[in-house]
Amino acid sequence: MKIASAAVVLIFSLSVSDARSTRALKEKKGTKSSKSKKSKSSGGLCIVGCTPYVDPTDNAKGILKWQALVQEMAENCDVMVHVGDTKAGAAVCNEDLMTGPIHTMIEAGKETGTAVLYSPGDNELNDCHRDGSRVPPRPADYYKAADARNFLISDLGVNNAEETDLTGQYKVDFHTKSGIIPGTNNAYDCAFDKYYADEKEGYAVATLEVLGSQWYLADQSGSSTYPNQDSVDPLADRLGMYLNAKDCALEWIEQSAAKAHASGLRSVVFAFQAHYWNLDVYGNVVGHLPAAGIGEYYKPENLAAMTEALTGEAISEPFQPLYDKLTEVAFNYPNIMFYVAHADSHIWTNIRQNSYATNVGDNIISHQNLMILQVEGDSRALTQYAKLTFEKDDFQPVTPHQIWSEVAYALPPYGHSFVKYQ
Repeated sequence: MKIASAAVVLIFSLSVSDARSTRALKEKKGTKSSKSKKSKSSGGLCIVGCTPYVDPTDNAKGILKWQALVQEMAENCDVMVHVGDTKAGAAVCNEDLMTGPIHTMIEAGKETGTAVLYSPGDNELNDCHRDGSRVPPRPADYYKAADARNFLISDLGVNNAEETDLTGQYKVDFHTKSGIIPGTNNAYDCAFDKYYADEKEGYAVATLEVLGSQWYLADQSGSSTYPNQDSVDPLADRLGMYLNAKDCALEWIEQSAAKAHASGLRSVVFAFQAHYWNLDVYGNVVGHLPAAGIGEYYKPENLAAMTEALTGEAISEPFQPLYDKLTEVAFNYPNIMFYVAHADSHIWTNIRQNSYATNVGDNIISHQNLMILQVEGDSRALTQYAKLTFEKDDFQPVTPHQIWSEVAYALPPYGHSFVKYQ
């Protein structure tokens, strides 16, 4: 899902190459492939999302750009993260489109000794109903978000027994949450919550299951395009998915910050898909993305009534708990620089959460240590990626860069272009 912001603040550093010294990867597993690890020119954490959105069988449409971009990241980054939306929202939910791009990253990571992480997007989960709820419906591998989620977990080895990244090379922490999801008989399942720490560089990255389309709760029933969503994938079913993902995410944010603090890390990056924040007319990030106005159940009063009837808790603003938790945790850990890296709106943005916050004298209302990095999407995401570099001993311990890939740019179709597959 793409959400347009009222204003965009662009504060970025463009780089074609980075001459910093090679950095070694950490915590290599004993089962590492026998293939030699290539030298990294600059290390760091690289992030993409809302890409590739192209036909994987047609080299003229942009898939060669994706392959080249992934190879460049793998050769120049310690960690690669895809923050969801591997296909366009209107594209069919078939297995090749959903996980093929991640398998490309995994194979490149195995070849180069690069860790790979993934957090899912709404296009490969919530939007799968579109194939069945349109008139007429069209064939797809998955129509329900829950079925698509199970496939992603299984196909990518998200919950592998060795507790590693997706390449199987590096140890990561998994998240296990006790208890039962409200309104259901199901235990919590925090499969996509992962934590990778690089203590030498002084940072950690934590992935979360936070999607666009109002975090599973968007509903297009009754619309002219997708009138049958509530019969294909009922919102009542997806409510449990929201509550699961939300409760997992809030706990994982707390636990990840505590782990980083205990290890003396200077930077933490939370990586997920959704654009969760909102701007005022001056371009300040002032709060969570509101829920009003998209679909019947998107009206806050309808959503609140339905959720209260099912769980006893009225939910009218799905993203508010996330926004508030990030604000709280950043305030509680003033010595850590936090970055939220996400995709969703397809526009490079580097901006501070709670931008309006001003400290006067001893009245400290923000440590100014919570930044939002929204990475490129759509056609630009095939030629550009985000790279965060870390200097744990510096006053400013983390710096984001927008990297333009000249190799990907030169492949068909030429330039910052592609042919969207949907």
